[in-house]
Amino acid sequence: MDTQKFLDDKYIKLALTLKTNQLKREQLSSLTYQLVERALVGKWKYEKIDTLHDAVNDILNLTANEVVAYLSNEAIIMGSRMKINDFQDLFGGEKK
Repeated sequence: MDTQKFLDDKYIKLALTLKTNQLKREQLSSLTYQLVERALVGKWKYEKIDTLHDAVNDILNLTANEVVAYLSNEAIIMGSRMKINDFQDLFGGEKK
């Protein structure tokens, strides 16, 4: 089944909402639904999901470490594609 069809399913949305709230409550207070969804989609690029049961099981077994690791990797990739001028605000430089 297509990943987008899974993400549009009401049961997947419910499971993602519950998992996001659990992770926010227990470990990552600034986490959002969209960030958890992105981490899950990143995981599903490498793992084939065939059934709704498998998808919900993946969501409920998702850990804060997996989410943080995915988002950190995504930030590194994005940062490597940026030019040094894009970081001026971090170093106290003026934006032109």
